[in-house]
Amino acid sequence: MSNLRKILLSLVAITPISVFAGPGHVGGKVTSLLAHGQSPSIRLTGNVSPDLCDGGTYGWLGFQGTAEEQSRIYATAMAMAVTGKTVTVYTNSDGGPCKINNIQITSGLN
Repeated sequence: MSNLRKILLSLVAITPISVFAGPGHVGGKVTSLLAHGQSPSIRLTGNVSPDLCDGGTYGWLGFQGTAEEQSRIYATAMAMAVTGKTVTVYTNSDGGPCKINNIQITSGLN
């Protein structure tokens, strides 16, 4: 195995990947942003979604609330994506499409 490949494998092995899920929340790093005018969405590490809502095949998480409220949560998610912070998102628990009602930064502020 080449030295470069060994180094890359070592880096992958020590890079922390935080992903966790619960009935109405899920956490990880924001990996995808969809800036759709009427239905913005994000995806987290591993395309995970909470147990009690439907993130679909690709784990898209939309936003609840008015257009202004959705924009605020989306802006927070975008900032966390750019800075690489870990977040926890809290969603509906009714089995419908996942809609985020709260996003919390859980690591990297110190």
